[in-house]
Amino acid sequence: MISKLQGQNWKQIVKALKDVGAPTTAKEIGLKPEVLAKALTIAQSLRPERYTILKEVDMTEKKAISLAKSTKVL
Repeated sequence: MISKLQGQNWKQIVKALKDVGAPTTAKEIGLKPEVLAKALTIAQSLRPERYTILKEVDMTEKKAISLAKSTKVL
């Protein structure tokens, strides 16, 4: 998801992960949508001294769910 925000080829990353059998969805790791959204919204404040693209997009729960759906994580 973050690679999509950064303008990278996120589909190629997903393919590589699938090729090696790594999970690519929240469901595959037992993560509920609301937990995923909360994680993305608070991540930017956990280490405020470090740069994250999440600050640039002002991540909200609605944006997080939309991002996750657009990348098929949800």
